[in-house]
Amino acid sequence: MNWMSYTQVSTYLECPLEYRLRYIDHLPAKPKGYFSFGSTLHRCLAFYFQKRRPPSLTRLLRYYEDAWSSQGYRSSAEEAKDKALGAEILTQFCQSHKSEYYPSLATEHPFWVDLGAIGLRGYIDRVDISEAGGICITDYKSGKDFPSPRDLEADLQLTLYQLAAQSLWLLPLEKLVIYHLRYNMPIECQPRSQERLDEARGLLMRVREAILQRRFPARHHRFCPCDYPERCPHFS
Repeated sequence: MNWMSYTQVSTYLECPLEYRLRYIDHLPAKPKGYFSFGSTLHRCLAFYFQKRRPPSLTRLLRYYEDAWSSQGYRSSAEEAKDKALGAEILTQFCQSHKSEYYPSLATEHPFWVDLGAIGLRGYIDRVDISEAGGICITDYKSGKDFPSPRDLEADLQLTLYQLAAQSLWLLPLEKLVIYHLRYNMPIECQPRSQERLDEARGLLMRVREAILQRRFPARHHRFCPCDYPERCPHFS
């Protein structure tokens, strides 16, 4: 069984050479402050929704302080700016949810789903049960860009989460949500159609086949250069 995550699939789609260097040659990626920032916020929000009653803001911020990672920051000033922003984000989030708090069905939930010739693995940020008894999947975003409705509809990660959720929970999927933490705002859309899910399965199979055939061309994309510019024909 070939197990792949959304990150691996998206990396291959952006640049097959980068995929090979990272996941086949196992060259280490460089730590980045924004990864540490997002990871810390995810851990804190998982902690927030795990209890029957919400933790106090003081307790949440104490957890944040203990969970904070300095890895990848280029300067103490850059780190201090992000750390203050993270505390502000959590404060706003806590204030928004304390009056209508309910524990989640799952947070940072790991999954391994057999899709036939390929396995899908990963973590779902948050899964809730609505008042109507349906499943709601939430994916947190901590970056600067605010997703448009078109971005939401095209988001491959949410599509793969729906594929996983339909195998994990025998409940109807009600909605997909991206929660933009910097704006403290959820953005919702309807579940993917069966046609969209079949297209996603097909995409996974095509990526798998290309990897098995060892097709790893360098491809220029919006995040260039990656962590391996010395090995890329576009930058070496």
